[in-house]
Amino acid sequence: MRSPFTLGIVYIALGGLSVSGIGGHRPLGVVPWVIAGLLVLAGVALFTRLRPAYYFAVAIAALTSVTGVLALVHHPELALPAPPALSIVVGLYLIFRTALAASSSGGDERKKAFIP
Repeated sequence: MRSPFTLGIVYIALGGLSVSGIGGHRPLGVVPWVIAGLLVLAGVALFTRLRPAYYFAVAIAALTSVTGVLALVHHPELALPAPPALSIVVGLYLIFRTALAASSSGGDERKKAFIP
């Protein structure tokens, strides 16, 4: 899954599944909707294959992990409506895969890779 296209689909799917309720959880306010919207926006941005899109996607993936930690410390209204461990693991996975996709994108861009 080094392709930004398939990675973008994963971001969009996670955003869509989050607001539909994973495991019977439902959004508890505006913040989960905003985070899900940012995940979808990051997925669409990855389709462009521009360098800022990768940075934005990594930031949103990190936000997903942080909100999982917030849910663990008893603030589920600030997190995605998913089990906290799932948010943490998926966020870390997205950071890793986005870094891999950024490092393998483009011919001349390889010299200016995201991760050396």
